[in-house]
Amino acid sequence: MALYTKDNIEAFVLTYNRRDMLKEAVTSLLNQTVGNINVTVMDNCSTDDTEDVIKEMQKEYPNLHYHKNPVNEGQRTNFNNAVNLAEKDYVIMLHDDDIIHPDYLKYALAAINKTPNTAVVSSFYKEWTHPDNLNWKHAHTSFNYCPNKQIFADYLYRMQNFCYSNTVYKTSNLRDYIKLNESLDSFGKIADKPFVLKTMKDNDGAVILRDRNLIRYRVHPGQDTASSGPFYDEIITYNKFFKHYMQKSAYSMFMYNLINYKQLKNAYIWGKDNTLSLNEFVQKAVDEGAGCFWTEKCINPKFGKIFIETAHILRKIFKTQYKYVPKV
Repeated sequence: MALYTKDNIEAFVLTYNRRDMLKEAVTSLLNQTVGNINVTVMDNCSTDDTEDVIKEMQKEYPNLHYHKNPVNEGQRTNFNNAVNLAEKDYVIMLHDDDIIHPDYLKYALAAINKTPNTAVVSSFYKEWTHPDNLNWKHAHTSFNYCPNKQIFADYLYRMQNFCYSNTVYKTSNLRDYIKLNESLDSFGKIADKPFVLKTMKDNDGAVILRDRNLIRYRVHPGQDTASSGPFYDEIITYNKFFKHYMQKSAYSMFMYNLINYKQLKNAYIWGKDNTLSLNEFVQKAVDEGAGCFWTEKCINPKFGKIFIETAHILRKIFKTQYKYVPKV
């Protein structure tokens, strides 16, 4: 099997009116140790001087390309346009406000070459308020490998921090998915995991790079507010989505039972829904098919704490059936 190299991967950055943040994001892609890759900025008709910033950078980087929409076509159309422009086997669609480690794509390609039929490579990350491209620590190369979509669904449901934009995709999968023209609006701002799963075929493999220092995920004002959810209907849709995948095997359904209450509780706290108490919220979710037997026991007035603690212990004992790979 031929090995994938830098010539098999490219990057797109989707942007709108973030010229200062954008420069750091683009720089992190241009300075990858794997070597020069094509980087294309997809400008959704910014009204600031984004174009001037990129054109100035192009004087130093001939592998930096720029595409500006004549009108703002919306985030989804801008994403689809990038997919249709992609020419390489693998592609990363980076947020214009995040930054990746200089070795990120080198590690991603090494993992792809070491594992069969890998369609997705992503990473843990750390949140930053003012990330830059300075003082990167040496990152560990260990990763978790999920050999198929089912096991990756189990893994994702347990995982807390995950973002679609620092994920490397098999380009052909993205093309097949956008042709379906499916809407992810029903998930709201928790659509990242469902989106990535929907791009995968059943027997595709997935890799999660374990080192949190590989991504500097920017947190800034106006980015994420309580008024943007996640709302109750979105949380229900999200948990039903994973239940659909995880009820396909006894092991997966067992894991769903152990994780579901924690997921509902975290989403309730994140969304700040004050119209219902936590127990009322969880009970309503169970009644609507977004919960399970164990979850209902967790809100039992007499024995709830026992079930919650037992689930916590069992989650530590039973691991998702991924393969831990110590280094690439």
